[in-house]
Amino acid sequence: MKKIIINDEYVALLIKNIQTAERIHFYTEAEDQLQIAAFSMKQGQKIQPHLHLDQVREIEGTHEILYVQSGELLVNFYSDNNKEQIYTTEKLQSGDLIYLRSGIHGFEISKDCKFLEFKQGPFIDGKDKIKLYGIK
Repeated sequence: MKKIIINDEYVALLIKNIQTAERIHFYTEAEDQLQIAAFSMKQGQKIQPHLHLDQVREIEGTHEILYVQSGELLVNFYSDNNKEQIYTTEKLQSGDLIYLRSGIHGFEISKDCKFLEFKQGPFIDGKDKIKLYGIK
């Protein structure tokens, strides 16, 4: 597990080959807008039936999670000070997950890749994302 910090801001959490030997392991903090947990359970074990109660939550920004199923994906991070120069890059491969909390980021496919993306909704086109430059 690696926290990615840019200009003193915690922008992402990278979890290589996400899995656990524990019954349940949470990788995120309780206050994070998205929660990430890995489970390791034996045949016959159960998770108690439950209901999630209605809660009013204040959402700030858009957080997203990428999970690489196969191939290779590069996540490029940029500094607010220099939006056109890559600050750092993380390589994700099959089984890797990254939680993008904030900051400027972009993606490159370095090997044919299948991945899943999860983020809060609803998505409002034209109001939720600004494409800074380059590929449209």
